[in-house]
Amino acid sequence: MCFITYFSYLCAENIKKSNFKNYTFMLNEKIGNNAGIVWSALAEGELNVKAVKKATKLTEKDLNLALGWLARESKITFNEVEGELFIALV
Repeated sequence: MCFITYFSYLCAENIKKSNFKNYTFMLNEKIGNNAGIVWSALAEGELNVKAVKKATKLTEKDLNLALGWLARESKITFNEVEGELFIALV
């Protein structure tokens, strides 16, 4: 393998790794921002999932990621009443 080909290969691999790290950082930042939006919505008090989604205008995927973020940090609690899930700040 000549030097130029090997160098091109190394550059391509670094770009792939760099883009993945940038994407992961951007995704984590987005999830964190969305968690803040959910936090603000829950500052009013306990809400069911449907009300949180309506108040935040987040997609279902983004809402679930934000709830997971907050749950992992023990910032929210879940309460199920008659099959309906309610969320509140700790």
